[in-house]
Amino acid sequence: MKENNKILQLIYVAWRERWSDSQWGINIKKVLPRGVSGDAYNLSDCLMQQALIGSTANPLVLNYLKHSLCAHLVSHAAVLRCIAKYDKLERVYCITALLEFLASIVDGVTCRIKSEEAVLPSAVVNLVYWLLQIFARTVQHYELYSEISAEQSYLLDQTCVVIDRLSQHQFLLSMLYVGCHEELEICGRIRDKYATIKGSLTNSNFTLSSPNVEQQLQQLAYIEAKHLDMQPLNPATTLEKISCCVQPLLAVEVLLNPCKDTSYYVAELQMLQRLKRYSNTRLFYEIIRAGFLTLSNVADTSPDTMWGAFMFFKMPHIIKQLHALQRIPGEQPPMTDYIPELVEALELLIEDNLLLDFMDTKCSCNMIEFLLNDWTKQQLVSDIHVKKFASQREAAAQLLKKCDNGQQTPSNINIIKRAEVPLSGVLKTLCTNKVQDMVNVLCQVPVGNSFELILSVATVEGRLKTFVSRLIQCNENSKPVPGELGKLCVIRSTLFDVSFLMLTSIVQTYGSDVVLSERGDSFFEKWVRECMVERNKLKNPRQILALCDDSIVDELLLSLSKPEAAQLKPSNLSWQETCLNLPGVLHHVLVAWEQETLSSADVKSILDNIKRRLFSFSVCATSFLCAYMYSVRETELLKPMNMIQQFLAPMTSEELSSQENAKERLTLSYQIIRKMQHDVHPAPNTKSRLISHSPLVEQFREVWKTVLEAGHLPVRAAQTLESLLLAGGAAWLATQLVEQLLSCKYTRDMSVMMDVVFAVMHLDIEKTTEALLQYVVAPMVLRRQGEDINEPQSLILARLCVYCIISCLETRSGTASSALAAMKKRSRSHDEEELAANVAKVRKVIGEGNENSSDFTDTGNSVTGLAGSLLGSNSSELRTTPMTLKEPLQSSVQHIFGVFMQFVSGDELSPKAVFVYQFISLLVECGGERVAPVLRLLPPQLVQQLLKVLATDDIRVGLISRLYDLRVPNGRQAAVADLCLWRNMQMTRHSIHL
Repeated sequence: MKENNKILQLIYVAWRERWSDSQWGINIKKVLPRGVSGDAYNLSDCLMQQALIGSTANPLVLNYLKHSLCAHLVSHAAVLRCIAKYDKLERVYCITALLEFLASIVDGVTCRIKSEEAVLPSAVVNLVYWLLQIFARTVQHYELYSEISAEQSYLLDQTCVVIDRLSQHQFLLSMLYVGCHEELEICGRIRDKYATIKGSLTNSNFTLSSPNVEQQLQQLAYIEAKHLDMQPLNPATTLEKISCCVQPLLAVEVLLNPCKDTSYYVAELQMLQRLKRYSNTRLFYEIIRAGFLTLSNVADTSPDTMWGAFMFFKMPHIIKQLHALQRIPGEQPPMTDYIPELVEALELLIEDNLLLDFMDTKCSCNMIEFLLNDWTKQQLVSDIHVKKFASQREAAAQLLKKCDNGQQTPSNINIIKRAEVPLSGVLKTLCTNKVQDMVNVLCQVPVGNSFELILSVATVEGRLKTFVSRLIQCNENSKPVPGELGKLCVIRSTLFDVSFLMLTSIVQTYGSDVVLSERGDSFFEKWVRECMVERNKLKNPRQILALCDDSIVDELLLSLSKPEAAQLKPSNLSWQETCLNLPGVLHHVLVAWEQETLSSADVKSILDNIKRRLFSFSVCATSFLCAYMYSVRETELLKPMNMIQQFLAPMTSEELSSQENAKERLTLSYQIIRKMQHDVHPAPNTKSRLISHSPLVEQFREVWKTVLEAGHLPVRAAQTLESLLLAGGAAWLATQLVEQLLSCKYTRDMSVMMDVVFAVMHLDIEKTTEALLQYVVAPMVLRRQGEDINEPQSLILARLCVYCIISCLETRSGTASSALAAMKKRSRSHDEEELAANVAKVRKVIGEGNENSSDFTDTGNSVTGLAGSLLGSNSSELRTTPMTLKEPLQSSVQHIFGVFMQFVSGDELSPKAVFVYQFISLLVECGGERVAPVLRLLPPQLVQQLLKVLATDDIRVGLISRLYDLRVPNGRQAAVADLCLWRNMQMTRHSIHL
C-alpha cells in the first residue's frame, strides 16, 4: 500500500506540473523497486482511474500509461484488463479516448514474462466482450430512436477500427482462441451479445461504415482454429488430377481382407478421403476407376473372380454408405432414385476412353451398361442415366466388336453376376433335410470354376460364414445310420465326402481362424483344430496319433491291406472314426516300410484302398503325412512324399465310374492335397512368390518395376510384396519402399510414388509404421542429409510418416477387439501355385528372416443388414479417435519425438530441423483433432526449441494453437508460452528488418 500511495501521489504531481513522458518515466522508476513490474502495484489501474476520473479522458495521463507500456513498466495484459473493466459506457468521450488508445497500442501487444502469459488470454476475451458491449449499446440506441449523434457515430467508427485491427492480428486472435477455452462464461456472453447485435442490425436496417465488421464480429464471437493462419503443406486436391492411392489401397485390402464387411472398407476410404480432401464425387470416381484398373490386369482366376464380385456386390454398398454418412444428422434423405455425386463421378469416368475400351474388350460387353443395370435396382443411378452413359459408349463398343472379328474370349466377369443365384440356391438347399438334393447340388459346385465364383460372391457379400456353417451342419447330418445299407448309405457317404472336401478347401483359402468359430464342437471343426495342417500353423504328429484308438487302427489296417478278408467281417466304423484313426494306420505303414516289412507294392495297395473309399480319407491321410514331414530329418522325407504322390495318382475310368460324381470330388481332393504338400515341402522348381534363389532385393526391384510400368498396383504385385514382407520383415520392406520413394527426381513422381508406398504399407500398417518411425526415418535423415533428404524429398517423407500414423491410429481405434484380432490371421485368396511356403523352409532357401502376418478380424456381418443399420445412423464416421495410443504405435511415436529433440538441439537451421517442422505441421494439418493422442506425446520443449532454430515465417499461430489440448490448464499454459515466444521472435525479426 505504501508504494500505491506513492504512485498516486506521483500521478497528482505529474499532472499538476504537466510532466513530459520522459519526466514521468524517470520519476516512476524511483518509486518502483528495481526489477519489479508496475503490475505488482497496479500501476496501470492507478493511471487508468486518474485518466478517466471526469466526463472526458485526461490525455496527459493516458500518455503516461502509453509511455509506461513502451518502457515495459506495465504489461499489455494488465492494460487490456484495465480497459475491459471500465463499465461507464455512457461516457462517450471517455470510451472514445480508450478506443483511440487501444487502436494505437493493439499492434504491439506481446508478453515478456510468465506472469503476463497467464493473464493475457483472459484479458483479450474480456476486451472483446467490452467492445461488443459498446457496439451493441450504439446499435440498440439506433434501433430505438432511428438515429445516433455524431459522437456516437464516431464512437462506433472507432469501435469498428479496433475490431478490424483485432480480427487481422493473428497473435491476439490466438490469445482469444485460447482464452475462450478458459473463460467459458464470458465466451457465452460474447455470443449472446453478438446475437443481440445481429438482431438489432436486422431490425433497424442500420448501415455500417465498415462493410466487413459484421463478419469480423462473428469471427470474434465464434473464434475457431480455422481462423488462425497456418502454412499448408498437404497439396490441394486440384493439383492431383488422377489419384494413385485409392487403387493400390483397395488392391491390398481386397487381397488381405476379402471377408471384411462393408463398414471396414467405408472407414478405410473415409480416412483416405480426409487425408486427400476428396469430395464425394472425386472419391466415387476413384473407387470405380480403381475397380476397373485392377480388373484390367488380372487373369480369369481367383483374383479376377474376387475383384469382379467386389465390384458388383460390395462396391454399390460402399458407395451407398459413403453417401449416407455425408448426410447431416436429422436431415431427411432427398426423394431421388439416384445419387447425384455418383452420376457426376460416372461422367468423369466416361472420359477415360482407353480404360473403358480395354475393359469392354476384356469382358466382351459394354462394361458401363453392364455395371449400371444392376445399380439401378439399388437406386444408385436411374434408367435415364444408364441409357445416357450406354449411348455414349455405344459407338466405341461397336468399333471394338468389328476389331475383334467375333473372336472374343469368354470372361469370368460375364458370369460373376449370375453366381449370386447359385449361391442363394445352395444355401437354400442346405437348409433342407433332403440328402439326395444336397448331394446333387453340392456335387455340381466344384465343377469348373463354379466353386470359386460362389466363394467370391459369398465372401464379398458377407455370407461366407453362413455358407460354412451350413456346410458343417450338412457334414454333421451325413453321419451313417446304423444298419443302413444300399443306395441311401452311398448317398450319405457322398454327402459327407463332398462337404468335407469343400470345407477343407475353404479353410485352406481363408484360414480356420476366419471361417470357423473358436469353440465349435462339430466333427469337422475338431478335426481342423487337432489334425489339419494349415499354412504357418503346425500340428504335432504325436498329438495326432494320441487321438487314435488302437483297436480301430488294427481293424482299419486289416481292411485296407486285405480288403477281401475284411469283407467277410462286417464293420461298424463311421467315416468320422476312419478320418481320426487313419494317421495311426499311416504311421504303422511308414514304420513297416522303413523296416522293409512292407514292400512298395503293399504300401501302394493300401494307399489306393484309402483313396477308393472316400476322397476325404486321402486328404486326412495327407494332413498327417505333412505334419509328420515337419518332424523328421531331410533324409527321411522321401517315403512320406512318395505316399502323398500316390494319393495324387490318376484313377482309372472304371474306378471313377464306380462312384457317383467322383470326378468332381477327386479334382477337389487333388487341389487340397497339392496345397498341403506345397505348404510343407514346395518343389524346387516352383514359381511361388517366396521360393526363389535370387536375393530379396532383386525380387523387390523386379516387382516394383512392374508397378511402375503398370502405373498402379497389380494384384500379383501386391501378393509378391506381401510375401516379401513375410520373408524380409517390416523394417526391411519399409526401407526398400522409402529408398524407392527418395530415388524420384520430380515432385509429381514422388507424390505418385508416395501414394503407392502408403498403400503397400497397409500389408501390415502397424508393423510397417513401427519400422518406419523406429528404424528407417532417423537413420535415413541423418545419413543422407544434404543429398536427397532436402526439399521436396523431406516433405514427401514427412507426409508418408504422418499418413501412416493416422491410418495406424484409426485402424487400431476401429478394431472391435484388439486382443481378439491379434489372435486371428488375415484371409487370403491365393492361387494354388502361389501359396507361400512355411517360413522355416523359406529361411533355408533365401537365408532371410521373417515377421509374422498382421492381424485380421472378420466381423461376419451381412452387407445388406449393416448397410441398413448405417443408413439410419446419425454418425458421419465409422471410426472414433482413441484417448490414448496403443502399442506399438505409442512407443514408436515417443521414439521419433525423442529423435526430433536431438534434431533441433543445436542453434543452426538444418534440413533435420525443417523435417521436424514438416512432420509436426503435416500431423496437425492432416489429422486435426484425431491426432490429439499423438500430440500429447510431444516433448515439452520441442516446439520452443524448433521456434528458436527455424528462423523463418513458416511456423504460424494456427499450428501452435492446434498442438495442445486447450481444454486442460496445462495445454493452455503450454500454448500461450509458445505463442508468446513466437510473437517476441516475430517482433525481434521485424525490428531487425527496420
